[in-house]
Formats: sequence, structure tokens, C-alpha cells
Amino acid sequence: MLITLMLALGGVTAYLLGSVNGAIIVSRMLFGQDVRSSGSGNAGLTNFFRTYGVTGIIGVIAIDVLKGVLAALIGGWLLSAAAPEGWAEEFTATGRCVATFCCILGHSFPVFYGFKGGKGILTGVSCAAVIDINAALIALFIFGVIVAATRYVSLGSIVSTASVPVTMLANGFSGRCLIIASAAVIMIIFRHHANIKRLLAHNESKIAFRRDISHKLDNDSF
Repeated sequence: MLITLMLALGGVTAYLLGSVNGAIIVSRMLFGQDVRSSGSGNAGLTNFFRTYGVTGIIGVIAIDVLKGVLAALIGGWLLSAAAPEGWAEEFTATGRCVATFCCILGHSFPVFYGFKGGKGILTGVSCAAVIDINAALIALFIFGVIVAATRYVSLGSIVSTASVPVTMLANGFSGRCLIIASAAVIMIIFRHHANIKRLLAHNESKIAFRRDISHKLDNDSF
């Protein structure tokens, strides 16, 4: 009974934390707009950057990273408090994995914002850093390499996310943790279904690392 209670409490807490969306909060505070009304309509870091540039981006990152870290830590701590003797490590890892799934769920379908949120990449890697720092670092490395090479943020997100359970498997996590982590990865990839279709059709948008100012060349005041 105590285990179920702690698991539920950790999951609900993680979901509510996940529902606190950095891109929506910062876009409303700084620009008086909802980031979901622009670009792809996604409440995530990439759409925020494409819409507003670097202004406020630190705030978005800070909120989404902090909520992911807190969710995983709280979920692990709560479940470990109900662990039988000798099972604290496994219960902590399981609690963190469940909280990660719930936090990404909250970010994707936030109760505070009409259940229309982001895709969970930044939040997910923040949770992963608590579960297994090696998995998070490898995912970030893969993401960076793919985005630098192709400029497809969605492709980097999908492949790097899929690497997390693989690294966890190599690091000896239990089958229970791997199943939960894989479920979180499947949810994130499902949230990218439209991107996958565009990638296959070769019409996915590429990220621009610098603002395009070519339209100003014909302006006498440039």
C-alpha cells in the first residue's frame, strides 16, 4: 500500500511539474504572446528559438531543465522511502523512471495549458541526467553531432532519445526501468510523428543557427 501511494504521489507531482511549460511562460512574460500561436505551434525550445531568437531562451531552458531534475529526484526519493531493506537503489531508480515518464507526459499534455504542450526533449534529457548521467551525456553528444551535420533538430531529437534505454541497458539497469524508459522514448517519438513524415518526404525544416538577413541587402539603410 505504501509503495503504491508513494509511486502515485511521485507520478502526480512529476506530471504537475512537467505541466509548467517554460516556452509558454517566457513567451507570455516577455512578448505578451503564446509561443503556440507561432511557427509550428509547438510549446518547445526549438519553436521558441525560431519565433523569438535568443531573447528569453535561458529562461525557457532553466524552467524545463529544473522541472525535469526536480521531478526525477522527487520521484526517486518518494519511492525509495517505501523500499524494503536492500531494495533502496532499485526503488530509487524505478521511482525516477516513473517520474520521468510522468514529467514528459505533463510537458506534452500540460493540465495548466489546455493539454497542448511540447515534445519533451529538454525535459526528458534533464530527467535522464538524474537517472543515468552517462545516458544523458551520450544523448546530448548524439543530438549535437546530428544537428550540426544535418541541421534537423527533429532527427537529432529522435535518435538521441532512442539512445537512452540502450545506454541504460549497457549500464545494468533493471528490466523494469528499461521498460518504463522505453515507454517514455516511444511517447517522445510519437510526438514527433509529423516531423518523421516530413523527414521521409524531405521537406522538414532545418534549424538556422544565424538569422537570415539577406532580405535587407536591397534596403538602402542596411
